[in-house]
Amino acid sequence: MKILQVAYKSTISGGEKVLYDLAVSLRGRGHEVIAVCPDPGQLPERLAEKGIRAEIIPFRKTYDLAAAGRLARFIRRERIEVLHSHSMLTNILSRTAGRLARVPVSVSTEHLTMELARGGRGKSRAARLKAAYYRRLDNFTSRWNDTVIAVSGAVRDDLLEQGMDPERVKVIENGIEIPPLNPAAGLQVREELEIGEDVPVIGTVGRLSPQKDYPTLLRAAAEVSAACPEALFLILGEGDLRTDLENLAAELGIGERVKFLGYRNNVMEIVAAFDIFALSSLWEGLPLAVLEAMALARPVAATAVPGTVEALVEGETGYAVPLGGHSALAERIITLIRKPELARRMGEAGRRRAEDRFSRERMVDDHEALYGRLLRG
Repeated sequence: MKILQVAYKSTISGGEKVLYDLAVSLRGRGHEVIAVCPDPGQLPERLAEKGIRAEIIPFRKTYDLAAAGRLARFIRRERIEVLHSHSMLTNILSRTAGRLARVPVSVSTEHLTMELARGGRGKSRAARLKAAYYRRLDNFTSRWNDTVIAVSGAVRDDLLEQGMDPERVKVIENGIEIPPLNPAAGLQVREELEIGEDVPVIGTVGRLSPQKDYPTLLRAAAEVSAACPEALFLILGEGDLRTDLENLAAELGIGERVKFLGYRNNVMEIVAAFDIFALSSLWEGLPLAVLEAMALARPVAATAVPGTVEALVEGETGYAVPLGGHSALAERIITLIRKPELARRMGEAGRRRAEDRFSRERMVDDHEALYGRLLRG
């Protein structure tokens, strides 16, 4: 098959990581894979390192018909058989291009709807109108897809609630590489960061954005630090809110107990240095960071948004607490610190769940089978 993967942005996070894993794995299975990115950056560079051609076609949100035309011409010129786009705004544009080019198979993945219904819709009138506009465009253009892929049941439910045809929506859950377990994993990172082996480390991974609600995590960290002064928090990720969050940590008196690590390439190695994974998000589609923590046998304490709840099993692989519930989050983290045997059992259960349900191989199998079935059909 000749497959075109279209990315929303050229940095690697969330949906772009799924695209990268799909592209590399499908190429390894003998398919010809090309990617389109909106600008130069990390994603096209990483794809090129794996021998995958990455074309740059700039676009401006959903109304860029000129970009849709350029993409349609590229699809025709390359004789693409399967067009697969990722994320709502890119999907709207790519569906238009696929229809213009009469591509044989057109699919799109919704990693997170405009405002995941149970995660927090926009409160202002302007935000509600904007969201309604995008949802209508999403629904209208989805008829030009053969299949719309939802990365979780939560995303599927939201797509159906916004009015998408249920016959067109299929769930293919995100998958990740399941690394071999290494008891010494994370020790080198701890040495580099000068963290003792006995120090309880609570960590998180994600862009420093409003979605992740880091103020709730920092307030939980303050309560944890009062009960367990030896605990240390690591925040892996970059974003516009970094200075504000560093200032908040200082105001809470935990500036010395929180390390902002910025962007790192060795995410899994750093997560292996955690004892507990924490996530305070307001909404998620199906968070890769939680799946990666489970794959590394780390217990999870997170806010109970639909995508995250779908990933973990309450009381078995971790704990889910109310949105914004910093005291409840702190209480669960303290429990895991003080009961290391419980934390170990939860981590092992999370590892088994990741192996059984969230492997990259299963995700690629499901996509490859879908592409083939649609081409034959």
